[in-house]
Amino acid sequence: MNQFQKYLAKRAIVVQNALSKNIKQIKNAPQIIIDAMSYSLNAGGKRVRPILLMAAAEAFGLKNTDVLPAACAVEMLHTYSLIHDDLPAMDNDDLRRGKPTNHKVFGEDLSLLAGDALLTYAFQTALKNGANKSVGYERAAKAAYALSYYGGVSGMIGGQVADVYAEGILEGKSKRASKLTATKYFKGKTPQYFLLPSEAKDVSAQSLLSYIHKNKTGALITAAVEMGAILAGAEQKDLKLIGKYAAAIGFAFQVVDDILDVTASKKQLGKSNSDAQNKKLTFVTLYGLEESKKAALKALKDANAALDALKTAKKDKLKPLYDMAQFIVSRSY
Repeated sequence: MNQFQKYLAKRAIVVQNALSKNIKQIKNAPQIIIDAMSYSLNAGGKRVRPILLMAAAEAFGLKNTDVLPAACAVEMLHTYSLIHDDLPAMDNDDLRRGKPTNHKVFGEDLSLLAGDALLTYAFQTALKNGANKSVGYERAAKAAYALSYYGGVSGMIGGQVADVYAEGILEGKSKRASKLTATKYFKGKTPQYFLLPSEAKDVSAQSLLSYIHKNKTGALITAAVEMGAILAGAEQKDLKLIGKYAAAIGFAFQVVDDILDVTASKKQLGKSNSDAQNKKLTFVTLYGLEESKKAALKALKDANAALDALKTAKKDKLKPLYDMAQFIVSRSY
């Protein structure tokens, strides 16, 4: 175990203890729903998002303990998304982190409610950060807004929708195609569309995939990093730079996930290799393995360049962010 792995392990324990503490504070709720929430929340994982939030806050002058409520909130929202993603109506997965998925243990009805509960409790938890005098309620509210934006319809949810509708697009067999009429997924200088398979010659699969990667996975990673900087009072210029860093590692995270879905075994992943089975549009299916690896390395360079350009961050506190970028690109099972 190298130094960064030790760092991750120690921070994961800090996050786990804080999560357990916050769950124990739930009042007036049936124990079964608390059990279902705890089951997925305690299923393990590297806690990348809350650790990123703490690292970003430290880079701009706070202690990691100052932002634990927000760190827990990000992990709660992330966990809710996994619970729902595993449901039969979505990816229909049986395993998550090597354990039976939530709906396999508690049933689909309670699993849905456990996800809903974690989603709403995440914001209750995030706003607790305002009581910390080093943060205050104004910054806590701004951080909660960032979480709602990146975790919502303009971020993670939008990415999930695009991911579902993109299944089978490369084969002209999108199972939802009949319900679409050139749906515009987002507005920008270059509008990007998802067109029906019957119009396949006009489909910009690259644009669609870019949107999925930016939002399905990247948005919540961006939320975590930006929230840490916001809570610490980072200046606007540095917020933009730290956002670029987050976008780069978020993109790399999903590309590496796409690679591992092809190269790692079900046992190594701790979940089903469901991308191929569900005919997902992924970086590997569109560009191949070698180009996917190159793209991840390019994202690493972009992430490092953004950190290099920060003006007010404490340079001696940036190492975990550099290390996390390298870890995301290099991770294997």
